[in-house]
Amino acid sequence: MTSFISKPIRLFLQVQKHAQRGVSFEAVRRLSRWTERLYSVPGDVQDEKLPMGRLTYEWLIPKELTSPRVLFHIHGGGFVLPLYNPLRFTTAYLARLMRMRALLVDYRLAPEHPFPAALEDCLQAYRWLINDAGVSPQQVVFSGESAGGNLVVTTLLAIRAAGLPLPCGAVSICPAFDFEFGGTFLKQNDPMCEPDFVMRQLTAYRGNADPHDPLLSPLYADLQGLPPILVQVGGAELFHSAAEDFADKAEKAGVQVSLSVWPGMWHFWHLFIPWLPEASQAMLEIRDFVQSIPGEIR
Repeated sequence: MTSFISKPIRLFLQVQKHAQRGVSFEAVRRLSRWTERLYSVPGDVQDEKLPMGRLTYEWLIPKELTSPRVLFHIHGGGFVLPLYNPLRFTTAYLARLMRMRALLVDYRLAPEHPFPAALEDCLQAYRWLINDAGVSPQQVVFSGESAGGNLVVTTLLAIRAAGLPLPCGAVSICPAFDFEFGGTFLKQNDPMCEPDFVMRQLTAYRGNADPHDPLLSPLYADLQGLPPILVQVGGAELFHSAAEDFADKAEKAGVQVSLSVWPGMWHFWHLFIPWLPEASQAMLEIRDFVQSIPGEIR
């Protein structure tokens, strides 16, 4: 049963969903800059930006830092939105909850830079983390939401293909795995996402690529050998059935995968932490999963 506070949030989201129809990517980018005023990184989390040529990496470092692990977080935004404060806030909240550092990468965006630009940038950032920053792969946990949930898994595949050591685990939140919009995509009543707008975002990232390319859609990938993965998805969201299909494929490939479906929840309900109980509970589930991953602890 969903919480009482979820009802007014759902009504608010239904209103903003109508505004997505026909809106341009530039207009959404302007709106995302406006929402910076509503969110900020918590005062007990330090934000350090590192210019890296065409990219910028960011460390989010909680004041109470006890875990030696690093959260390699890949932000969402439909592949078209930059890293902005609401996503910094949720990542900082998660890092603070787990008392570990988080590294974020502001990857190149579609449609200006379609596939595989974002994937290449995430792979480059991971190389920097384990080589230049000297973090052991067994101390790294991937996480990401929406487009970032896709890039979590596809970056793991790119790491494996490059012969690099894999991180110890991954969390894929509300992942965008289906670039053909099948399953229940068009049947879900997701108050967060207007289907046509989401399709335009994913198509912008896909560009001229084959939607069956495994580095674009891991639904068509050989998933053997990937580390433990938690997949969280809302019961009402557009990507529900694709997340289930991925988890089933991962399990058949021998991957230790945990699929967590949240009844009644919309796409990336975590954004409403700490006001929405389901968001807080989902964050705790992520923390517990990460703490359960075997790895190098020192």
